Amino acid sequence: MAPSVPFKLNDPDVFHDTCLVNGEWIESKSGKRFDVYDPGNGKVWASAPDMGPDDVDNAVKAAHSAFESYKKVNPRTRAQCLLKWDQLIRQHRDDIAQIVTYETGKPLFESQGELDYALGFTWWFAGEAERVQGTVQTPAAPNRRVFTVKQPIGVAVALVPWNFPIA
Repeated sequence: MAPSVPFKLNDPDVFHDTCLVNGEWIESKSGKRFDVYDPGNGKVWASAPDMGPDDVDNAVKAAHSAFESYKKVNPRTRAQCLLKWDQLIRQHRDDIAQIVTYETGKPLFESQGELDYALGFTWWFAGEAERVQGTVQTPAAPNRRVFTVKQPIGVAVALVPWNFPIA
C-alpha cells in the first residue's frame, strides 16, 4: 500500500517512499530516512530511505544480475519493454507531475512540461532499440575486415539533478 501524500493522486500506488531494488520496494539497511521538504512552503511532506554505500552496492549487483539476462533479449522485445515504460509514464503523467511539483517546487505546468520532454526520449529510444545495427568496413590493411557490433555492455549509474528529476 502506498503511503499517504498531502495531495490527491488519481492512482495512489504511483507514489512510493521506499527504493525499488531487484523488483522489491525496500528500506535502507541502516533503517535511516531523510525528510523531503516542499520547497513551496518548507514543510516536510514525505521521507525516503537514506541509502548508504552497502545499499548502493546491492542495487548495482542486482542491476548487473538483471543485465545478464537482459543483454540476451532481442531488439524487438527491448523495444516493447521501452514502449511499456513510455506507456506507463503517459498513463500516470498527471500523478507523476504532481509528485515532481512537490519535490522540486516548480509549478505544475513546468512539471508536466518536463514529463512531456522526457517522453520524447522514452519514445525515441524505444524506436531506436530495433534500429541498432553494426557495420562492416574494409580497412587500409589488405585481407582484413573491421566489424562494429552494437550491444549492451553493462549497468550505468546516473546522478539525477534535483530540479529536473524526470528529464
